[in-house]
Amino acid sequence: MKKSLLAIALVAAFATSCGEKKQDTKDVQDNAKTEQVAEANYTYGLEWTAFKTPGKVGVKGQFKDIKLIDANASAATVTEGLSDAKFVVVTSSVFTNDAGRDEKLKMEFFAKMLGNINGYFGEFKDGKVVVNITMNGISKEKEFSYEEKDGVLKLNGAIDILADFSANTAFDSLHEACKDLHEGKTWSDVELSIEIKK
Repeated sequence: MKKSLLAIALVAAFATSCGEKKQDTKDVQDNAKTEQVAEANYTYGLEWTAFKTPGKVGVKGQFKDIKLIDANASAATVTEGLSDAKFVVVTSSVFTNDAGRDEKLKMEFFAKMLGNINGYFGEFKDGKVVVNITMNGISKEKEFSYEEKDGVLKLNGAIDILADFSANTAFDSLHEACKDLHEGKTWSDVELSIEIKK
């Protein structure tokens, strides 16, 4: 099946990207249509929203190469199947539907950090789950909210590139490369939206 993404439990992916000026008006829209990855009887995808300009314009993106590991395919619910499951996000597979922006994210942001993004899910309870995310060689526990309905699990959370993962070099590199298009302002917070179903 096609590989893309929109939701795999993890958290990590991001950077307020820049592309051609002509696309700025589309940045808040879902310009990178998310597809689903199929693995271990689950389909999943991850969508991130980073921000630029003083007006905090949203830029959406995803990753085309995400792996879900040790998910329990025989579990009765998605949340049961994902408890302690691991994930790996290959950062070089970043995709925003803008080739110029994608290249800047790869070379000016992700290439300045250590390794890919990986982590694992904790216990799903009362609409909250702690996700351990390792990015730039730093591991951080982040709480996500979730809702499971009719076999579909939706998670939402956020990370901060600087406060959580000390990715100052990567952040500064991207900001400088996109300074004019970002009107001098690149935000360090990134929102994450994940969808997983059996």
